[in-house]
Amino acid sequence: MGGAVIVEFIGTPGAGKTALMPVVGAHFNRLGFQALPVLEAARPFASRTPAGKFVRVSTSGRLRRSLLWQLFYLSSFAGRQRFRRQHRTLIRSVLAFQQQRPITQADRRHVLRWFIHLTGTYEFLKAYSRPREVLVFDEGFVHRVVQLFASESEDPDPARVAAYLDLVPQPDLVVFPRAASATCERRVFERGLWDRFRVKEREAASRFIANAHRVVTFAVGHIRSKGWTVVEVDNDDREISASMAALQNSLAALDRKAYLG
Repeated sequence: MGGAVIVEFIGTPGAGKTALMPVVGAHFNRLGFQALPVLEAARPFASRTPAGKFVRVSTSGRLRRSLLWQLFYLSSFAGRQRFRRQHRTLIRSVLAFQQQRPITQADRRHVLRWFIHLTGTYEFLKAYSRPREVLVFDEGFVHRVVQLFASESEDPDPARVAAYLDLVPQPDLVVFPRAASATCERRVFERGLWDRFRVKEREAASRFIANAHRVVTFAVGHIRSKGWTVVEVDNDDREISASMAALQNSLAALDRKAYLG
């Protein structure tokens, strides 16, 4: 992967992944890396492609930004094909299981759309990353367990979760904001439900969050058993500043070899 460090978050919806992401970026920047969330990396990485270099020197302003974003999208689409060739068993497993789930066709399309989108984004960014860069995925392959294995209408299967995680690319570091299921549910309802849940009963969203919490618990236990580097931070019912400080301290305590290999 060209020396780039891959950091992924995992957490129950409402656990605080987005709020804690800046702490990770700041930590790696202090160490002399350039840390970028996925969306912020899109245009700079697109500018490294042959077409992107032409766009960079021949355009400016909004036109440049628009063309680089389109180039990122097209390059990510091509990246899906490369990822599929390299991870055939993973793709087949995901597609086969999703067809068996007791969820609506709309939910199934939603789940598969974002999983396939991730494969292309990941493959493109990996291909054009450079040493001493850090890519931060708030919803990478590890966090995909929430959509792939949790719903309001099925009991999560730990064996399925483990089998999936055994096939995904291993990140260098996983950050796990931990919060009680009830806390996560309260936060989700306070900030507003996702569009696809607004047409469902409130109880459906509650069941989804509870099952997502179970899936996240299974997933974190499994990747720890595999020896992956996991940093856990308590982000339950307390001030976010306290959680940010705790995460910063945990990251500082890590041996650099833990994520540099």
